[in-house]
Amino acid sequence: MTRDLVLIVALCLALTGFATPATAAELPWFAGLPLDQAIRIGSGPEVVVEVSDPDCRFSRRMVRYWDQRQDVTRFIFLVALKNHPEAAGKLSFILCARDRVAAYREVYAGGLDFGEKMSERRCDDRGLARVHREVADKIGAGGTPTYVIKGVRIDGAKVGDIERLLGGAKIPFSAADPDW
Repeated sequence: MTRDLVLIVALCLALTGFATPATAAELPWFAGLPLDQAIRIGSGPEVVVEVSDPDCRFSRRMVRYWDQRQDVTRFIFLVALKNHPEAAGKLSFILCARDRVAAYREVYAGGLDFGEKMSERRCDDRGLARVHREVADKIGAGGTPTYVIKGVRIDGAKVGDIERLLGGAKIPFSAADPDW
């Protein structure tokens, strides 16, 4: 009951614009996340927890959006969805790299899309992929991208919803498929 009440209050605060990054960090779900095992990008005051698949076209497009926002710190947890057969190899490549941010950027820029078979590329990630999957399950991510901002989960590349929660300047951006 108390946990549910805390989450309801946090949701109300977030939707009315009164939540702060400190408020989000104090929520029970947030305190239990292994942020030290996430891929951390940025150093802004707003905290974004992200679940992403290395082969999800919407997750990849959103990288361009997030790179324009200097007011966020992203904690990225990777999962390999079943409908992306090469994603597990790319996830492994990122999680096993010495510089996970550089490996993340290489993969999300398409650097490994047409090279070797990623399904054959494996390494010992020391359980990190399992930890990332557990975080995705904990926050209820059924697809990618999924974001949690100020205690509110956003399923999909919904820039309008993200900007309503984060505030700040609007960035003209669409993650939709181009009209050909």
